[in-house]
Amino acid sequence: MAWGETEAFATRLPVEEAGRVREAVRQTGLSRSDLVGRALRYYLETNPDDVPALRTGEPASDPLVKAGVLPPETEYDGVGDREL
Repeated sequence: MAWGETEAFATRLPVEEAGRVREAVRQTGLSRSDLVGRALRYYLETNPDDVPALRTGEPASDPLVKAGVLPPETEYDGVGDREL
């Protein structure tokens, strides 16, 4: 459900993970919502699974582009080495 510039997402966690989240909430003083939101934003920023939809479009944010291993996505269509 979108509201203004934010949208709500919900999830269920295994009991053990939920306990860790509750403990982190206790230790940080953040609300559950704030803690989970921060975790999700961190995941979106780091994109550890390299999900294409989560890429920022900024070549400098991709470690493989920074290292010169891959060309910036804006220059290629993502299929082989065909330039756009």
